[in-house]
Amino acid sequence: MLTVAALQIHIIEEYQTGFGPAMSRLFNIPWTEKSFVMVFALVGPTIYTLTTLGLYYRVPIAGFFAWFIFIGPGVAEFTHFIFPALQPHVQPENLASITQNIKGTEMINMPNYYYKTTGHY
Repeated sequence: MLTVAALQIHIIEEYQTGFGPAMSRLFNIPWTEKSFVMVFALVGPTIYTLTTLGLYYRVPIAGFFAWFIFIGPGVAEFTHFIFPALQPHVQPENLASITQNIKGTEMINMPNYYYKTTGHY
């Protein structure tokens, strides 16, 4: 249950820092705030909570999901440290948050965390 709580705190941090729109700018993909919230703040925690209940009641498939939660995000979170070193596909030299259409979707307030532009990592 502490892992689920820690994941929720992490999702709040990602939401507050514009992780979805930043990934849109970095990789030139349409990842909206709405889709970020749906997947990571609503669907994911539902699965995590059901996994907690499944472990409590010793449902075998819950063990699979538990290992996915412990190992998958643990390994994937390391990639967050790489993102500021990657040059964004959309206006890498512009420090300001921008709004632009990406593949037909208007992406609003895409921040730039590129360390060569911001001057800090």
